[in-house]
Amino acid sequence: MLSIFLIGIALSMDAFSIALSLGLNRASQKRSFLLAIIISIFHFFMPLLGNIIGDEILNIININPRFLIIVIFLYLAILMYLDKDNSKKYVLNGLSLLIIPFSVSVDSFSVGIGLSGLTNHKILSYLLFSVCSGSFTLMGFIIGKYTNKYLKDRAKYIGIFILISLAIVNMCKIFVQ
Repeated sequence: MLSIFLIGIALSMDAFSIALSLGLNRASQKRSFLLAIIISIFHFFMPLLGNIIGDEILNIININPRFLIIVIFLYLAILMYLDKDNSKKYVLNGLSLLIIPFSVSVDSFSVGIGLSGLTNHKILSYLLFSVCSGSFTLMGFIIGKYTNKYLKDRAKYIGIFILISLAIVNMCKIFVQ
C-alpha cells in the first residue's frame, strides 16, 4: 500500500500546482472547495475507467493525453496574463470546474490501466488516489491564498509561471516518450 500511496501523491501534483496557481489569483473559497471535491471524484473514477477500458480507448483516440493538459495549462496562463491588471478574484465557472479536474486526472486514467499489476485492492487504491488529490488540491489553494497576501501583484506572475512550467514539463514528457 505504500507504493499506492506514493503513486497517489504523484498523481496529485498536477492538481496541487493548478490549485496553487488559482489560489495565487484569489479564486473564490467556495469554488475552490468545490473544485477540490470534483478533482477528488475524478481521481477516483479515472483510474477505475482506465482499469476497465484499458488500452482500447488509447488505440481508438490515438492522441497523447498530455497534449490536452498542455493546451489547458497554456490557456489558463493566457487568461491569467490577460487578467493580470484586474484585481478581482479569478472566477471558476461551470466549464472550468469540469475541464480542470479532467485535465489533472488524465494521468490517473493511465495508472488505472496498469493498476492490476500492482495490487488486488483496486477500490482502496481509487479511494487513496481520491483522498490524496483532494487534500493536495486544498493545500494548493490554501498556500496560494496566503502567499498572495504577501506577494500581492507578483502572485499572478508566479501563477502564470507555474502554469507555463507545467505545460513545458508535459511537453518534454511527450518528447521523451
